This record gives sequence, C-alpha cells and structure tokens, in this order.
Amino acid sequence: MEENKLPFIETIYHLRTIEQVILYTKVLKISSKEEKDTLEFLEDEYEKECLNYPFQAPNFDKEAALWASKIVYFSAQLLLNREDTEKELNVLLPQFKGTINASSILSADLCLRFLPQIVGQMKEFDSEDKINPILESFLVDFHYSNIGYQNTTEHFNLIGFENACYQQLYLNRVCKRKDKLIAQNPEINRLLHSNFGDYKKLFWKELEPVEKVIE
Repeated sequence: MEENKLPFIETIYHLRTIEQVILYTKVLKISSKEEKDTLEFLEDEYEKECLNYPFQAPNFDKEAALWASKIVYFSAQLLLNREDTEKELNVLLPQFKGTINASSILSADLCLRFLPQIVGQMKEFDSEDKINPILESFLVDFHYSNIGYQNTTEHFNLIGFENACYQQLYLNRVCKRKDKLIAQNPEINRLLHSNFGDYKKLFWKELEPVEKVIE
C-alpha cells in the first residue's frame, strides 16, 4: 500500500497485527472503499478469534465493528492533529446507534480494546481535553474493552451476559487482567468464584467473596 493513500485501513491493520498506531499529519476522510476493505478485514479477524472462543460465538456485527474502528482511528489522529476539529467532534466521534449486545460488544472490541491506551495518552497531553469524556463514555457502554485499565468505572451493566460465550470471555479477561474494581461487583464476583471452583488459589488467590447488599 502506498504511503498515506489508505490511512484508515493501514491504521486498523497495524493495530490488529502489531498493535501500533500510525499517526498522520492531518485527519483524513475515509473512502467508501476503505470502509468496505476494512470491514472485510475485521470480519476475517473476528472469525479467527472465534476459533478460540468458548461456547457458540455471537454473529459478527458489521455496524459495531465499523463504528469502533472509526472511533479508534479518529481518536488516534486527534492525539496530534487538533486544528479546526472541535466543531467536528460529534461527526468524528459519534455515539453508537446500534443495539448493544454480545454480538456488537465483541465485534467492537476488535478495535475498541486499543481505545483505553489512547485515552490514557490523551489525558497525559491534556487532562481537561473535551475529547476525554466522549471517549470515556464509549468505554462505559463497551466496558469489556476497558477491563484492566485504570480508567475502569464502577458504574457498568451486564448487558450481553445472557450469552454464554460473552459471559465467559468477560470473566476470563477480568481474571487475566486482575481488575479488582470490576471483580468487586457482586454478580461478577459470584460468577468468578463459581468458575474457580476448587482452583481459586490457582486463578486468583487474593480475591475474596463479596456479599450482595439487599436494600
């Protein structure tokens, strides 16, 4: 691919393959061809990941995957290029308009898992930046992608947990990244201990049971 000719798909490809972000001198518009090619690439990536998923994987959500890829792409470019962009933030960083469920969460996570690092970098540059709360709002709705990061919020829901595949993936990531805040949620805590069984000391020795408060 020629340099700067396909910035969107190049950025997403590098993120997915070597976990590095390409920063360009300006925020470029995304062509319909790039959208199509990127979506095909992400669907292929999703199918590969599904091979290691427990239970039956949810269907790939094209809308969520494309939305998340654009959010990560534009937020990365906005790290350096902020000229005349403030008035375009609602266009560059829109809220997800689809249904949030196991399918959309896992499809968005292909790219959204890289957003917490961008948020952290953005805060280092300027903790009062108007972009920060916008990006953080995405990580509240799609908190699966935010597990293990310091900007994890204690306010989150368990949407999608009716899907056995997503629920198990969520618990696995909480355990792997030792996210203590999320693990203190009574329902998450109960499910984790149920998963551990007699092997709790092996998986997470320090995690104590949390009693659910009945109001």
